[in-house]
Amino acid sequence: MPLVGVRAKVESSDKWKEEFKTHGELFKSQGVSIAYMGATDNNSVLAIFETDDLDKFNEIFTSEETSKAMSNDGIEENSVEMFVITDQLVIM
Repeated sequence: MPLVGVRAKVESSDKWKEEFKTHGELFKSQGVSIAYMGATDNNSVLAIFETDDLDKFNEIFTSEETSKAMSNDGIEENSVEMFVITDQLVIM
């Protein structure tokens, strides 16, 4: 299952954590089955998504609906970076 990481700067990581959790239907429409969240003390946040449809994820990620959701979450403009996870290192 493809993994996508999204990193951004936010006004408040506490606000972002609460608002992020309200977007379940939007995430479902992207084929997301699980999302992991993390934040730093300086309001940098990271979400890692498992999706079963990378094309659909990308299509909706660039939509007006996602833009509105990010704005509502307090994400700073032009701070969003998306990474498609393509490699792994397995440590045994």
